[in-house]
Amino acid sequence: MKAALRFSLATLLWVAALAAPSAAAAAPVSTNFTIVGYEYAFTSTAGSFAGRGNGTAGDTALWNARVQHDPLGSKPTYVNGGSFAMATASPSDSLDFVKGTFAHHGGTITTLNAGANCTNQQYGVSDSLQNVATSTTSGGSGSFAVTLTHYRYSLFGRCVIYKARVSGSVSFSY
Repeated sequence: MKAALRFSLATLLWVAALAAPSAAAAAPVSTNFTIVGYEYAFTSTAGSFAGRGNGTAGDTALWNARVQHDPLGSKPTYVNGGSFAMATASPSDSLDFVKGTFAHHGGTITTLNAGANCTNQQYGVSDSLQNVATSTTSGGSGSFAVTLTHYRYSLFGRCVIYKARVSGSVSFSY
């Protein structure tokens, strides 16, 4: 858990360091990224995630997201907002960032596998991104779609989540 927190803090610091525009920077080469990451903080109505990604044009990325939502199990479970930030490095080592906000009720969280008998649970999380910006662009849009897996085990008759992982994609129109 401490390693995951250190990774998350390092990700946030890297994203913050890239938030100031560079005169030589341009929007990231890739507009589509596959992403993978882990949940490092949560409440009943919000989850925070961080991880890495790879762009279709060869960019590499570190990302962080906070997804605000209705309580899981609500029908439907709407995404109510939040933020997304990504630091990117192009194949030529040019650094940039992408940031945006999750649209209020622009997406949902759906149960893919409820996890009967304390097996792993899976949720589909999708939403549109608005106010997407890079160091040289603003007013863009995007989409975020991941599968969230809660890894669980039974301990003294109680079902305990010991890890949560996301994998999927994010795409942008700069």
